[in-house]
Amino acid sequence: MKKIDLYKKIEAAKINIKAGNPLEANKIFQELLKTNNDSFDLLYEYGFFCVNFKNYNLAKEVFLTLIRKFPTSINSYILLAEILRMENKFNDAEKVLQKALKINPNHGDLLYNLALLYFTLRNFDNALNYIDKAIKLSRNNDIYQLLKSEIFINNYNIDEALPILEDLKNKNKVQKDNNKEIRIYILLANAYIRKREYEEAENILLKLIKKHKRLELAYLNLSILYRDKNQLSKSIEILKKGINLSPNFMPFYTNLACFYRNSGQLKLAIETNLFIISRNKFDFNSYYELSGIYDFKNHKNELNFLLSTKLENLNSSSKIYAAFAISNLLHKKGKFKESAKNLKIANDESLRHKKSDANLKIKNTEFYKSLKIKNLKNKYFKDSCKYIFIVGMPRSGSTLLENILSLNHEVTDMGEVSFLEESIKVIQDFDDVFDLYEKKVINQFKASIIYTDKYLFNYMYCPIISNFFPDAKIINCVRNPLDNILSIYKANFLNQPFSFSLHDISNLYLHYFETMEEYKTRYSSIIYDYNYEELIKNPNKTITELINWLNWDWDDKYLSPHENRRNVFTASSAQIRKKFYSSSIGIWKEYKELLEPAIEIIKTNKILGNKIS
Repeated sequence: MKKIDLYKKIEAAKINIKAGNPLEANKIFQELLKTNNDSFDLLYEYGFFCVNFKNYNLAKEVFLTLIRKFPTSINSYILLAEILRMENKFNDAEKVLQKALKINPNHGDLLYNLALLYFTLRNFDNALNYIDKAIKLSRNNDIYQLLKSEIFINNYNIDEALPILEDLKNKNKVQKDNNKEIRIYILLANAYIRKREYEEAENILLKLIKKHKRLELAYLNLSILYRDKNQLSKSIEILKKGINLSPNFMPFYTNLACFYRNSGQLKLAIETNLFIISRNKFDFNSYYELSGIYDFKNHKNELNFLLSTKLENLNSSSKIYAAFAISNLLHKKGKFKESAKNLKIANDESLRHKKSDANLKIKNTEFYKSLKIKNLKNKYFKDSCKYIFIVGMPRSGSTLLENILSLNHEVTDMGEVSFLEESIKVIQDFDDVFDLYEKKVINQFKASIIYTDKYLFNYMYCPIISNFFPDAKIINCVRNPLDNILSIYKANFLNQPFSFSLHDISNLYLHYFETMEEYKTRYSSIIYDYNYEELIKNPNKTITELINWLNWDWDDKYLSPHENRRNVFTASSAQIRKKFYSSSIGIWKEYKELLEPAIEIIKTNKILGNKIS
């Protein structure tokens, strides 16, 4: 066939695609492929066609054929990697892009896609490295600049992102590109949310909604903003408005289900997740959410579908959520060996994509432990008495503790805010840490007599707290080490990659424990050990002793934390709605075979070894 005829027929296929006639377009492509399967243009357009209609397996075959026949065509590698990235096959995508990089190391879009891949993997250093190379080749490419600003925002380098976005905003006033304008303002709002400048972010998003009434992302981000401000009723309200305008936009329902759970509306959380599954039975995130709060007794078909799912056929993200969900449900049925098997599958898959940060946490702890700080007992002595720092390892009973303490009407529970860590990172002089911390508190929370800060890894900063918050209190959450380690391993902590490795959880636990033993000697007057097992066995005695240590007046309400109706944003948000229960105490024994690596590490400490004998 002559080239001119070939191009005419390709164009005819494209016209049919635009007109909503994919079957007709496919007929044209199939006819052309019989006699023109060496045409780059034909294969390329057919690959695009397959992607647009979500036939990803066929699209991959087409792009692999293009790479084999035209090995120097970089765009074929990019498109193949893009499909692999969408399927969460990140290692395969990286190999494809790195192979292309050897062919052409100065291809801007290739460098951009490598940056995008590493950004997706939250490897911000690599992402920044590649996007800078792309920008060097094409300084005026706004898409590259937008990705760079997004990398900065997600890595909390907000002050680096804002000038880029302001420049793009001013530039777009001349260009007047509507889609670009939306993306710029969405990123600006995200930057201000991360900076906790909520009023600025809210104004941007409300203006976007006013101008683009059906802009789904603006409603979604506004709901997240209100969540961050602990205004879950407003979050839910804005999501319902979004649903009324775009009832088929499923991220609205995902957030809604989560916010219902956070606010203790478990029945609505269950109903919303079941609705999501009814629309997409492969939404394993919803199965995972349900596995913690529902037994599927009235939804046997959905339960059987989940339990019979072949995990090896799923993409990485779905495999992780499905395996965690199956593990949770098997645990409830007392099938602990099968639960352990799925738990390992889920965590091993997670660890493939995220590098553990255990060594980084240990290194950070050692740095602050070795600091020589003058014992100033400075001007902040009286002001610091309002702060209670709840520290320890995740899943150590800290959410239940904060639930108890927040029953005091003088307490504002701040939850897991990283104010102290953020303040330490940006100050030049430790003398400034209290001022900056307090500004962050005032900016986000109402004035209060007492604040609880439940950022558990603040245990690393006990020397800072002791010297610059000298009248603050530290409550150290203690739990049986193997129950604690197992609970972390079961929790699917997306932002704590050490939690995917039993070896790393155990080493970090051991280091935390030995660090706090030292700090309890150094700073004994301000540190109190709160023991989860003791609380469950004898809540009256344990809670009374805690309240006495805090010098608070006694009230019987402290014995009923399950009646607290506050919003909770941690993995324990469903469990704390229940009365004290002991079913998780000693549960590690049912997973003893799985926990062998942890047992060997924990036994190296004599005190901990006695707790698991």
